[in-house]
Amino acid sequence: MAAPLPKYEEKSLHPHPLDHDQEPLGLGMGGDEKGPEPNLLDATAVDAEKEFTEEENKRLLKRIDWYLMPIMAMTYGIQYADKQSISNSTLFGIAADTNLHGQQTAWLSTIFYLAYLVFEGPMNYIMQKVRLGRFLSIAVFIWGALVMLIAVCHNWAGLMILRTLIGGFESCISPGFLMIVASWYKREEHGMRSMIWMAQNGFFAIFTGLVTYGIGVATQNNGGIAAWRSINLFLGGMTSAWAIVLFFLLGTPDEVRWLTPEQKKQAVARIVSNQSGGGGQSEWKWSQVREAFLDPQIYCYFLISFLADVPNGGYGIFGGIVTKSFGFTSLQVILLNMPGGAMGGSFNVLSGFLATKYKNTRTYYMAFSMIAGCAGLLVAALLPQEHAYRWKKWGGLLTMSIYSTAVFMGWSMLPSNVAGRTKKSVASTMSFVGYCAGNIVGSQLYQAKDAPLYRPGLIASAICFGLTFVVIFILRFYYIWVNARRDKKARQSGLSAEEMERLGKINGENDLTDIQNPHFRYTY
Repeated sequence: MAAPLPKYEEKSLHPHPLDHDQEPLGLGMGGDEKGPEPNLLDATAVDAEKEFTEEENKRLLKRIDWYLMPIMAMTYGIQYADKQSISNSTLFGIAADTNLHGQQTAWLSTIFYLAYLVFEGPMNYIMQKVRLGRFLSIAVFIWGALVMLIAVCHNWAGLMILRTLIGGFESCISPGFLMIVASWYKREEHGMRSMIWMAQNGFFAIFTGLVTYGIGVATQNNGGIAAWRSINLFLGGMTSAWAIVLFFLLGTPDEVRWLTPEQKKQAVARIVSNQSGGGGQSEWKWSQVREAFLDPQIYCYFLISFLADVPNGGYGIFGGIVTKSFGFTSLQVILLNMPGGAMGGSFNVLSGFLATKYKNTRTYYMAFSMIAGCAGLLVAALLPQEHAYRWKKWGGLLTMSIYSTAVFMGWSMLPSNVAGRTKKSVASTMSFVGYCAGNIVGSQLYQAKDAPLYRPGLIASAICFGLTFVVIFILRFYYIWVNARRDKKARQSGLSAEEMERLGKINGENDLTDIQNPHFRYTY
C-alpha cells in the first residue's frame, strides 16, 4: 500500500501559469478547473505501475510496436505520396492539360496549406472528443477519394477545390499520430517511434518515384490516359483501400481490439512516468489554453515549424522543375529524387535511434540537419547554371534532403515536453499552424518570373534554415535553464527522489501541465 499523500498549503493549489519557481509539491489543479482527489483514481493509476514486471512490460511493448509502427508508417507514407502528387504531376503535363499559367501552380500548394491551417484547430478539438483511431481512418478514406477525383479535373478551379478539401482532411494526421504516440509510449521512446513513421516521407519518395516512373514510361510508350491522371488514380485508390485496414487497427489503448482488458490496464500504467497524463478523451480546460499561449517553448516550436517549412512549401512543388533545369529529363528527375528520399528517411531513423541511446541529444541532430539544408540549397542556387555543374548542383539538393529531421524531431519533442491534455492539443495546433504558414509563404517565394531555377526562392529558403538553427539552440538552452532551477528547488524541498518521482507521476495523471508540475523535467 502506498503511503498517504501529504497535505499542502493552499498556495500550491493555484500556481501561476508561468512560475517555474512555484512549488506545488502536492497535486492541486492549477487554473479554474477542479481536479479529482489526489488519493483516488489517479494515485491508483500510478500504483498500478508496480503490478507489472519489467519483462511483462517488454512483451507488451513488442506487441504495441508490432501493431502500431507498421500501420502508422504506412499511413504517413501514403499521406506524403498524396500530398506530393501535384509535384509529380507537374512533370507530366498537368499544367498544359488544365491550362495553368502564372502563379496558379504555386496556388495549388498554397491552398492546400491554407486549408490545413484553417482545419487544424477544429480537427484538434474534435480529436479530444471522439474515438481517435476511427476518426483518423475515416479522414484517410475521404482524402483518398478526393485524390482520385484530381484525375477528372480539367481546370484550375476544380483542382483548387479538391486541394482545399484534401488539405483539410490531411490536417488531422500528424497531430493525431503525436497524440497516439503520447498515449502508448514512454517519453524516452517517443523520439525513435515518431521518427520511424515520420521517416516514411523519405522512404515513400522511393516508392512513389518507382510508381511514377513506371506510369510515365508506360504512357510515353503506349499513350492512353495522361500519366498525371493515372498517378492520382493509383495513389488515391491505394489510400482509401488502406483506410479500411486502419479502421480496425488504429487507436489509443482504450480503443483498440488487439489488447485484452488487463493489457489495456498495463499499457496505461506503463506510461505514468511521463507525468503528462494519458491520451484518451478528456474535458477541454481553458486555463491550459491560456498557459500554452504564455509558454515560451511553444513559440520556439512554432518558429521551428514555420522557418524550416518555408523551404518545403516551395521546393515541395517546384523541386522537380528546379532539378530538371540542371539539364535532366522528366523521367531522370523522378529517378534522381529517390536517393534524396532514402537519405532523408535514413537520417531520420538514425537520429531517432541516437536520441534514444544518448539522452538529451535531439536538438543536436535537428541543428545538424539545418546546416546541411542551408549549405545544400546555396550550392544549388549559386553554382553556374551550366551543364558541367549539373551533378554538383544535384548533390547540393541531395545534401539538403535531411532537413526534415528538424521538423519531425521537433514534433516528436512536443508530447515529451508538453503536459496537460488540453495544453498538449493547443501546442500541437500552434506547431502545425507554423508548419502551414511556412509552407504557404514558401510556395509564394517561387515566382513564375524566376523559373526554372527559382534562385531567389532557393536563397531565401537557405536563410530560413539558418534562422531555424538559431531557434533550436534557444530552445535547448531554455530547457537547460528551467531544469536547473527546478533541480535546485527539489534539493531544497527535503523530499526523497522516490517520493518526488511518485508525486510527479500523480500530478501527470491529475492532468497538471509541465509548468504546474514541479517534478517535470524537459528533454532536449
